[in-house]
Amino acid sequence: MNPKFVTALRILFGLHFLVNGANFFFHFFDVPAPQNPLATEFMKAMVETGVIFTAVKTVEVVTGVALLANRFVPLALVVALPVSVNVFFVDVFLIGTWFGGWVLGAGTLLLNVVLLFAYLKYYRPMLCAKAEV
Repeated sequence: MNPKFVTALRILFGLHFLVNGANFFFHFFDVPAPQNPLATEFMKAMVETGVIFTAVKTVEVVTGVALLANRFVPLALVVALPVSVNVFFVDVFLIGTWFGGWVLGAGTLLLNVVLLFAYLKYYRPMLCAKAEV
């Protein structure tokens, strides 16, 4: 894969995570409430627990900074994957709109997965079928 293309995707993904994570703490822009009542209840439960949503948004900020700084990128991509999967499921299956669901939800997961494959050489030692001590 072209290194310039991977760099552009890494920066795009890092900005996406940093801006969305930081918005939770600093409120740069309003996020419209989802139209689906299930999505509203899910988001409300995540926020009201306090710890869960704060942890998710902290992961977004930290991984976003790591990706933008080009530091610990393979680790940041693995740490970001559970967040990306949850964003995908919430956005696609609960929100379900074209932009808010498919573009943002599927796009987040797609960016994460493409970048994981771009950095596959760093994961190969871990992909051992039978590890010996």
